[in-house]
Amino acid sequence: MAKIVAGGCGSYDVPLLKEFFTKALAEFGALPAKCKVLLKPNLLSGKAPGKGVNTHPLFVRALAEILVENGCSVFVGDSPGYESTEKALEKSGIMQVMRDLRLGIAPFRKRVTKVNAGISPYRELVLGEDPLDYDLVLNMPKLKTHVMMGLTAGVKNTFGFVPSLDKAKWHLRCKGDNRLFSSVLMDIHFIVNPALTILDGIVGMDGSGPAHGRVRDLGLVAVSDNGLSLDAFLEKTLSIRSPLPLTSLGEEKGLLKEATLVDRGMPKIREFVMPATVEADWNLPPLVRETLRHLFTRKPKCDDKKCNGCKTCVNVCPAGALRMGAKGLLFDYKACIRCYCCHEMCPTGAITV
Repeated sequence: MAKIVAGGCGSYDVPLLKEFFTKALAEFGALPAKCKVLLKPNLLSGKAPGKGVNTHPLFVRALAEILVENGCSVFVGDSPGYESTEKALEKSGIMQVMRDLRLGIAPFRKRVTKVNAGISPYRELVLGEDPLDYDLVLNMPKLKTHVMMGLTAGVKNTFGFVPSLDKAKWHLRCKGDNRLFSSVLMDIHFIVNPALTILDGIVGMDGSGPAHGRVRDLGLVAVSDNGLSLDAFLEKTLSIRSPLPLTSLGEEKGLLKEATLVDRGMPKIREFVMPATVEADWNLPPLVRETLRHLFTRKPKCDDKKCNGCKTCVNVCPAGALRMGAKGLLFDYKACIRCYCCHEMCPTGAITV
């Protein structure tokens, strides 16, 4: 049985977070000591802490201080959508924490092939870092909505192990099929096998996340030894119409474990708004569902007034469904697979769904 320790924290006060982490980690046994640890935050892009996009730097600092004090060698990294790891770490504020504590950088630029025997039809998966190079991997997601998957939390965060440009290739392979994409996400998660998932839900995001939703003070911190169980717990906590694609598939495949909850003063979160795109899913045969999805699901659109012409969306689109015309951005909706990578990666929030 999995375990979840969840509680409330109204700010990123480092001493308070260290106190919570120390008690929470004790619930899972002895505190990590004298070992090599990889901290894997959510580092979607180089956004400032106040944007609610990435795991907060003070959240990372609190956990890293505990590990360093216990003699651990700590590395931090992720594979952002279109920037280098170093650039995103710098802009997010995490790099300053790393300098202060002399933490190592995991750049996620390797090509590590893993043989996969999971639930997806794919037998090989390529990762940007080898989790076996570390004694412990600690998964540190940000609590946010996701226009394709509903939520990005425990399981989705380990998709960051995939090298930057390979993420688009996976979207293209799955062609917007949430069920197929969920199987890939779970296979990656179980290969990474994080020892713990430590959720930053102090400031989160609802609406059109994971980059351009509504930033909200949620006050939630949670630690679990099972990322999928944590995702299911969040769906209930946020009163989401369950289950979302990941937990639905996990339950079907017998991978979703029951979890005991250690409640350390959980906050009540009200009126958590899901993306409108999540409503457009049907329990229908794949061919029928795909046809209806193209007819009725929301299409990405561009606000020309916000667009700066950077072509990030064009470069990250896995289907090649975007090009920059003389009068602005042009969409090929027949080619569009509704993965919403363009929306997610747009630096100015010009693309909406």
